[in-house]
Amino acid sequence: MNQLLSSSSQIAFAALVHSLKTFATQHNLPFSPENFTLYQKPDHQLLSIFTEAEKIASNINGQVEHASDKLRTLLEQITLSKNKSAKPRFGYPIQPMSAESIFPTELNRLNISSEKIKEHWERFNQALKDIPSSHQGDLWLDHFDTAFQCFGTCLPSQTADISLYDHSKAVAALATALWRNEQESNTPTSEKFLLIQGDFFGIQDFIFSGGRETNKQAAKLLRGRSFQVSLFAELAALKVLQACELPTTSQIINAAGKFLIVAPNTTKIKQAIERVQTELDQWFIKKTYGLIGLGIATQTATAQDFTAMEFRKLQKSLFEALEVKKLQRLDLTASTASVQDIEYSNGVCELNGNFPAEQDGCSVISRDQIKIGDLLAKKDRIIIAEYNAKIYEDYRTKSLELNIFGFSIVFTDEQESSGDFSKLSRAEQIYRFWDFSIPQKLTEQIWKGYARRYINAYIPYFKETDRYDEGKYSQFDLSERIVEQPKTFDYLACEDRFQNANGSWIGQKALMTLKGDVDNLGTIFQKGLEKPNFAKMAALSRQMNQFFSLWLPAYCAEHYPNMYTVFAGGDDFFLIGPWHTTQKIANAMRQHFADYVARNPDIHFSVGMVMTKVGVPVPHLGEMAEEALEQAKAVDGKNAVTIYKRAVSWNKWHLLTDLEDEINRLAENYDISTGYFYSLIRFAKQAEDKENLESTMWRSRFAYRTSRYVTDKLAKEKRPKALNELIISLGDKGIEQHKGNFIIPLFNYFYSKR
Repeated sequence: MNQLLSSSSQIAFAALVHSLKTFATQHNLPFSPENFTLYQKPDHQLLSIFTEAEKIASNINGQVEHASDKLRTLLEQITLSKNKSAKPRFGYPIQPMSAESIFPTELNRLNISSEKIKEHWERFNQALKDIPSSHQGDLWLDHFDTAFQCFGTCLPSQTADISLYDHSKAVAALATALWRNEQESNTPTSEKFLLIQGDFFGIQDFIFSGGRETNKQAAKLLRGRSFQVSLFAELAALKVLQACELPTTSQIINAAGKFLIVAPNTTKIKQAIERVQTELDQWFIKKTYGLIGLGIATQTATAQDFTAMEFRKLQKSLFEALEVKKLQRLDLTASTASVQDIEYSNGVCELNGNFPAEQDGCSVISRDQIKIGDLLAKKDRIIIAEYNAKIYEDYRTKSLELNIFGFSIVFTDEQESSGDFSKLSRAEQIYRFWDFSIPQKLTEQIWKGYARRYINAYIPYFKETDRYDEGKYSQFDLSERIVEQPKTFDYLACEDRFQNANGSWIGQKALMTLKGDVDNLGTIFQKGLEKPNFAKMAALSRQMNQFFSLWLPAYCAEHYPNMYTVFAGGDDFFLIGPWHTTQKIANAMRQHFADYVARNPDIHFSVGMVMTKVGVPVPHLGEMAEEALEQAKAVDGKNAVTIYKRAVSWNKWHLLTDLEDEINRLAENYDISTGYFYSLIRFAKQAEDKENLESTMWRSRFAYRTSRYVTDKLAKEKRPKALNELIISLGDKGIEQHKGNFIIPLFNYFYSKR
């Protein structure tokens, strides 16, 4: 290992452990240095650097605030209006990280005692023993970082609204930069920090690229591409860290194709970043023909820039620098030829029409995507190694064909033998070892002894309990159903069908594609907090990402096993599932997200949903979902959902869902025909037409149509009650209140009966 990198890792780790030791002292907890194998006691100079980094990270001036035992939630404090937020009401339970424990609880319901903190502290120390003993250096530090996250994000730091983990990691990153600046800078400057941002572009076009055989393996291909894009982002960040000789703890943010790294502001670092950008550009041009790429933007900063008065300006500068880089994209004027001599003797790739095919009809990158899609159903860990690393391949390990930025990617299982270095020529050939498994229960602890990356999507699997019925799936060839293998879209399209009283299978065979993202995210980060600082920015990014990348897949696994989370992370998500189930999970997500952000009305998301039959080209799915999302975003105040080309606020969606239940009740109680309900579609559209005089007569026509139906179809004793219920539920609460949007519950009713 390079000596400078080793030294940087030692500085970062010493800063982390210094924060842990301070916490232990404040709470009278036992502290055993032998539990931290890389730790060396810092000298007076380092302690001075740690103190400076602490002040910068949390904007601490003067006397340090002594935090309470309860960690408050930052998400509750976000406000986009002029009104100041009320007194904090929510905090976090002291529990190891799981998809459930990341949710806040009302402060007056949190039962936190010194004994509970001590018990949690002991669990953390015990968890460190789960790290494989053969994993050393930066590999060990990466595992430690995840362990600290899993046990330290619920503990308060020196301020009650920043977790011990987020505070400590920000301090470690800043301290490493300060120390390196002192060691390497020949011309001292007040701008000691260089903030390095990375952002991917072209992601959607890449994931939804089409070819003549794309739809035959659509599900496998989509999950392979989504994982591959997440992997690109992680490996680009790793490439920057290695080039700058920085430890894993210098990477503060990495979510949804974006990352932020804290580095010293030196000539050596700037030159390293230029080399990495050139290398990445060359790789993307040669391997993806410029379909996607990653831009790296930098921003210098002084210690003063992290203070409350200046931090908003720093955040704005960061956003602006990244926007400029997005417009520049690939540097096609550099030495790399932008026009390449490509041989198409085998035609174009059958899975991606942008790439040349090889003899098997696929490009290398497409073959890897299919391989990834297959391996995600079988493996839970990946090894990131030197490209020429000699890793023995057997039933436990499977390598990708294409190197990514010079890294070799190896999928492996959970057996401890997969962590054995004896099959490598040199231990240094492995750079990272990541667990990407998805918890199958919301309460399942995610710490498993390895560094974790939230880059996997939930995949529906065939299970022993899945019932196959010819009537339910008659139109599709599902003879290849294998337990524990991923379900195909053909199968999922039938999952919302059910048997009626006559035993016949009814309901539409269709998929629903859902795309969504958090509203006003840039404003939330730049203006949401009254007293922003660096540690809070990092914490907000982590928390926003974990709802979609940790909670959502785990929630699907436990409650909605027929949903595909094609991608979910950062602030956006893309799901495909059965047409009606997808609507249910959208509503469930909205409700749980409100709980996650501590009922803060200023934080919400919008979604667009599109219903299609199986076989719609994959690129078209992405385009239609994007259009539907844009329609939802156009609603005043956003916080909306689009379905059947109708955009409504979530509050109205809730009422429309209740009306769907009411339609089903009325249809069952009074044996109402679909013909009558079809007539309501016309009345609903007329109700919102203010230009046509004839349309204003919808009320009288509705009343007449309803009265005639009741008189002609129902027994005399049922007529008065039925007429009253239909007029109120369908007329007043339905058409009158919702106008054309009333077609949403009507369409759902029709599709469930077809």
